[in-house]
Amino acid sequence: MTTAPATENPPARPRHLLAMTATIAPAPNAQVRRASPQVRLEDYKRALRFWLAYPHAAAERILFLENSGADLGELRAIAGRENPLGRAVEFLSLPVQAIPPGLNYGYAEMQMLDEGLALSKLRGETTHLIKTTGRLIFPALGRALDLVEKRLRRSQAELELMIDCRKLGFPRRGADAQVQLFVCSHNFYDRVLRGANREMGQNGARLLEQLIFRKVIPFKGQPGCFLRFPANVDPVGYFGCKDRRYDSPRTAISRRMRAFLRVVAPGYWW
Repeated sequence: MTTAPATENPPARPRHLLAMTATIAPAPNAQVRRASPQVRLEDYKRALRFWLAYPHAAAERILFLENSGADLGELRAIAGRENPLGRAVEFLSLPVQAIPPGLNYGYAEMQMLDEGLALSKLRGETTHLIKTTGRLIFPALGRALDLVEKRLRRSQAELELMIDCRKLGFPRRGADAQVQLFVCSHNFYDRVLRGANREMGQNGARLLEQLIFRKVIPFKGQPGCFLRFPANVDPVGYFGCKDRRYDSPRTAISRRMRAFLRVVAPGYWW
């Protein structure tokens, strides 16, 4: 009788902290066109309701971070009264951060994330961070996480990073990373990303997307690191810098092309 070889235990399922970054009243030099505090508050309320009802473990714990000193009373009320799945929700108001000349809102957003994670009580109950731009929703997030976990079970690796990098088309050059949404272990964040905003403006990396790309590209191909989403995880909502919807007809062709290339040419970044 042949005895089957013993198998190693599969990687433990991550426990996620979904962090929504929010600036209800942007600074004048934040370089955003969707700047009305009333309009932005409605965006955040809509997104919070979405995550409270999101049928995936990715949103079991929600951390709402705000850095403009705005009143969070309406958002707290939503978390208390419109929480059908009983999500744990934590709200933190953080100090207003001045944006250095020549940089954009990404500087203050990463500073808010650094400070908020250090103060969060829910962080200690979790293993991984899901960073989301709080005005937006990402309906396909759960599918992407499930696909990554399936690959990790085959390789016996632990999830360290899931972020979407891309090559830039004309007239821009080079590559960047989408920072509206990324997932990483808390350990990876502390080792690699914490304090990254202090390097903005160095060596031509004026935008946070460019800087984060430089921080994560050395991990390409390493176990547990995914520098492309396994499926399109398109945002739903409005651009901050353009005040235009992400799902407008102008972006439809690009979204479809990226979805097609992820299947037929997953190694091609576009």
